[in-house]
Formats: sequence, structure tokens, C-alpha cells
Amino acid sequence: MAGDDFPVFDTEHGKVGLAMCSEIYIPEVARALVLRGAELLFFPAGVDKSLQWYTWRTLIWARAIENLALVVTTQNMFSHQERGLAMIASPEKILFESIAVGLSVIEVSLDPIRELRAGEDKQPTPGSSAVKRGLLGDVWQRPELYKHIYSKK
Repeated sequence: MAGDDFPVFDTEHGKVGLAMCSEIYIPEVARALVLRGAELLFFPAGVDKSLQWYTWRTLIWARAIENLALVVTTQNMFSHQERGLAMIASPEKILFESIAVGLSVIEVSLDPIRELRAGEDKQPTPGSSAVKRGLLGDVWQRPELYKHIYSKK
């Protein structure tokens, strides 16, 4: 099935994963992209999220945190009455957020992502990371639980 491919692309800047809009609500989609090597996840979106505005923003950042990835979203605006959103979330903070119409160019580095992924979860010290390091390691994954969580009766 085409929607089950979880495409990841090697680029000169790093590995990029692509998902669409409401797939942000499915944590396994972002995780599948990351387990295939994606460091930068793109989730282009459709219409104004209206009442879901705050949960949408939170999910973008949550996917960055739980996958130690940069997550990028843009949102279409089909009229001036709609509110769009362009956002880049790192695991540690929101790097960019705008509701303005237009083009924005933001310079980011994947070095912090690579450092977080290569690190180990240790007791926090002053100046350490704002997120758990090494979240993609075996200690933080429990695929054997899926058969129990999603068991069909």
C-alpha cells in the first residue's frame, strides 16, 4: 500500500522523511521514518486547524522530542480568513514559528540531533540537554508490546 512506504530520502543536508498532515496524530508514522534513518521530518498540512490549533502545535513538538528529530510543518491557507502555520521544532525547543503569509528561510543544523541520538541517558547536569539522549536505543523501544496493545479479539 502506497501510504505504508514511509519514504526517507538521502540529501546533501541529511536524511529526510516525508509524511502528510494528519499522520502527525499517528506516532508510529514518525517513528517508522526515524527508524529508517530520517533526521528531518516534513509534515505538510492542509487547512486551518481551527479548534485543533494548540494540539497540532503540541504534536509537532512531541514528534520532535520522542524521535530526536527536527520536525517541519507548513499549512495551506485558501483564504485570508484562515490561519496558517509554519513551524520547525527541535527536541529541545521550537526553532521557528510563524502565521505570516510568505516565504521564510531558516538555517538549522542537524548536528544537535546527531549528538542527542548518539548520546546516552544520564543524570542531568548543568548545561546538559533539555531532552533525554539516546531515545532511539533498545532501552527505549518495546516492539514486543505491540501484539498485546493491538491484539485483535
